[in-house]
Amino acid sequence: MNELFTDKIKLAFRSSQYHIQGIIPYHILEDIASNLFNLQNKGVFIELIVLMDNEIKSIKTTNTLLRISAGGGQIFTYCDLENTTIFFLNFDKKISISNEEINEEPKQDIQSLIKKGILVFQNLKEKATPVIHQSGCPEISFTASNEWVKCGDKINLIWEVAQGQSVHLLPQDLSLPLKGSIEVQINTDSLFTIQVKNENLTVEKRIFVKSLTSYGLNFSVQILTNNLNTFIPLEAHPEIPFHYAIPPNCDIRLNWEADKMGILKEEKWGELPVNGYRDIQFKEDTILHFTWKTIFEIKKINLHFYIMREKRMPEIPKKEKTIHPIFRLFKKRR
Repeated sequence: MNELFTDKIKLAFRSSQYHIQGIIPYHILEDIASNLFNLQNKGVFIELIVLMDNEIKSIKTTNTLLRISAGGGQIFTYCDLENTTIFFLNFDKKISISNEEINEEPKQDIQSLIKKGILVFQNLKEKATPVIHQSGCPEISFTASNEWVKCGDKINLIWEVAQGQSVHLLPQDLSLPLKGSIEVQINTDSLFTIQVKNENLTVEKRIFVKSLTSYGLNFSVQILTNNLNTFIPLEAHPEIPFHYAIPPNCDIRLNWEADKMGILKEEKWGELPVNGYRDIQFKEDTILHFTWKTIFEIKKINLHFYIMREKRMPEIPKKEKTIHPIFRLFKKRR
């Protein structure tokens, strides 16, 4: 089980560009330590809670933890007295690998798993012990007003430094005071670094901000009738969105696609995967009530389906035959 988990982690390392966060046992950390060092050299922000069987006694163990911490990582240790068996790693807030679901498909969408992991990480972090790579080093408090934002939105970066002589914000390479805040616009996934120097030491602290380029939900409808061999697209009313006129006794294929950043429910169907389709038939005019919940808002979307009914054409009355006036004249003479 652990070997498969470690193999999947090493594959995920190849796509990681900004941020790795998670909870892992120390024996797995040993297996992936060299990978973490390489990623740190490329500027990836490492946040780990390392589950320890007992107190740190080995010099090798101490050096491994200190080396990651010295490279700008946020490392914590937690003595695993309760034999915690759940551990995971999140990569760039878009990939999640958990030992719970290593042999099966995730029961939740990826972003729900990631947000759940972040919550577990933050709760355990309060009980864990931070690994400080050197005594007397600069102390840095560095936070963001939001770590999940829509593309184009602005956030505030807030910092406070003690025992430092110079402060820089990277990659912008801005010289900063020891305490303050700055507003920045997020147009793509961004990794911000506060770099602090004093006479002998350089210390960094990093924050990864996820840019969400899409946060909507798209529906499309296809129909299949007795005269068709395959489904064909059906457009909604040109002036009234989500209103569809459908032929009687036809099969409907309702497709939906989301950005995997929310929870989708239909009033009668319950919770749905964020990407999927459903084949249905309607015997009468029907309204489907969807709720789309994201970290930004809750949307109510109703899809209306109207069955087209054949209208009987009114019978045209037969016109009476008219007699030409000249024939009427002959008729009267008789």
